[in-house]
Amino acid sequence: MEALRLLRQAIDYMEENLQADIKIEDAARAAMSSKYHFQRMFHVLTGFTVTEYIRNRRLTLAAEELAGTDGKVIDIALKYGYESPEAFAKAFQRIHGVTPLAAKKKNVKLKAFPRISFQIQIKGETEMNYRIVEEQAFKVIGKEVIIKKDAFTEIPAFVEEIWKNGTTARINESAGRESDALLNGYHYDFREDGTRRYLFGAVLPDGNAVPPEFKVLAIPVQTYAVFDSREKAPENEELGLEVLNVWKRIYSEWFPSASFEQVEGPCLEKYSWTDESQTDSICEVWIPVRRKA
Repeated sequence: MEALRLLRQAIDYMEENLQADIKIEDAARAAMSSKYHFQRMFHVLTGFTVTEYIRNRRLTLAAEELAGTDGKVIDIALKYGYESPEAFAKAFQRIHGVTPLAAKKKNVKLKAFPRISFQIQIKGETEMNYRIVEEQAFKVIGKEVIIKKDAFTEIPAFVEEIWKNGTTARINESAGRESDALLNGYHYDFREDGTRRYLFGAVLPDGNAVPPEFKVLAIPVQTYAVFDSREKAPENEELGLEVLNVWKRIYSEWFPSASFEQVEGPCLEKYSWTDESQTDSICEVWIPVRRKA
């Protein structure tokens, strides 16, 4: 696939410049992608942010030089972009668990973060159902949390907490809905360090008062690629894991072969009941996109 070949070009660029000043914009350009789309794709496919990958690779090569040569710590620190031995030592110890000086001794365990290689996988055992939607601007009201590491463990814990303490019922009441109506999830403010904000809420009708405890998020006019979780994840998995499976397939299968790329803006998870008995629900994943130039 062309997109995966371009991602490999971006890896080549980063690997060839580990001793230089790497700009994410230049890595994205090597992948013929926008900076925003490249960062989101890279993070979802690898589990690392671009910045984390560069840092881990630099510290891996630095450890190899410390253990295998008589190079000075200060020289190796400067070689891999650290302005002082102190900053280098702090970063090195965080990754390897030992100081740079200790790494020069024999029989010291060090960690190696290998170069990432994107492999083409031919799947196709399940089609992906999607549609392109033009959505008008609207506002949502809800409760937000900062996701620091793993959205698929932190978000369920957050949602369970605000469900139990009655916050979700108050959100629905503020939005003029039944207190037990399903809320939607909004992922936004994606940062280069991998953190993001997540708001669990509902559309805010014009004129409704907003209690101080809640946040209002403005969603702009946007084009979305919309996917649903009707496809089943491995047997006995819950809806949340089915949704995780959809997210992974979007970035590993759909984007690499699609003529669209992600743009800045909130990603939505819209929940709805599958029948009137309200015993089973589905989730649609809405990702803001534009057609590639």
